[in-house]
Amino acid sequence: MSERVAVLGLGAMGGPVAVAVSGAGYEITGFDPAPGARQRAAAAGVAVADDAAAAVSKADVVVVSVPKPEHVLALADGDLLQATAGTVVVDLSTIDPDTARAAAERLAAQDIVYLDCPVLGRPAGCGGWTLVAGGGEEDVTRVSPLLEATIARRVVRIGDVGAGSVVKILNNLMFGAINAVTAEALHLCQRNGIDRGAFVDAVVDSGAATVSNLFRDIGPRIVADDHDPVFALDLLAKDNRLAAALAAAGGTAAPVSEAVGRVNEAAVALGHGALDSSAVIRAYDDGALA
Repeated sequence: MSERVAVLGLGAMGGPVAVAVSGAGYEITGFDPAPGARQRAAAAGVAVADDAAAAVSKADVVVVSVPKPEHVLALADGDLLQATAGTVVVDLSTIDPDTARAAAERLAAQDIVYLDCPVLGRPAGCGGWTLVAGGGEEDVTRVSPLLEATIARRVVRIGDVGAGSVVKILNNLMFGAINAVTAEALHLCQRNGIDRGAFVDAVVDSGAATVSNLFRDIGPRIVADDHDPVFALDLLAKDNRLAAALAAAGGTAAPVSEAVGRVNEAAVALGHGALDSSAVIRAYDDGALA
């Protein structure tokens, strides 16, 4: 296979990406500033570089998966500039559209193509994800076969750079709302003498229109008080802030976003940000929302 791939960020999402690309037979080099992430990737058979610049210097496609907008901009101002002209950067990170457009502009000055292609899906779904892409049609078409052969079931071009990020932010706003209202319902169960487990067992396979895949995941987690991170609460809180900022920039009222943000931030303030999003229940149980 001719495409050489670099993956920057080997965490919850980038780690499975690197393994999937490597397993499909592509020449790949990964990097993450965290030694533990590099060690896990290497143990899974991924070739790991000592720094990001070395990883991208010989790549045709660079996949980026980092936590925050400022991390994307730091890469766009630094290590990604070591890529050769014509390289395509596929950014899976959840960021705001202005950051995506700024990264694209900075890299374009070096003839490096940037696409914002955030993920719709959970880490365990790598290989079956939908990637919502912002960027030129020809550029998206160029990388789609690679992405659909490794990490995605489909790549959907939404529009120009930044468009993919808008879709992802709004998707995660819905995630946050479901996450928070599930916690609220289970808290109210307990407050009204109903066992949380009995509620989840009754509802989860009931066929009720309220049952989502997210409810199926976090309902049992809350019952079991199991909050090992799949999607960390502090990242969800960050994404909700991005949604609120998107609404504010357009002068649009977003009362649900504001309410969900309050719940998330209360749980983060209690020190639960590194736990799974399901740990938002502790904001209710600890009386932080009174």
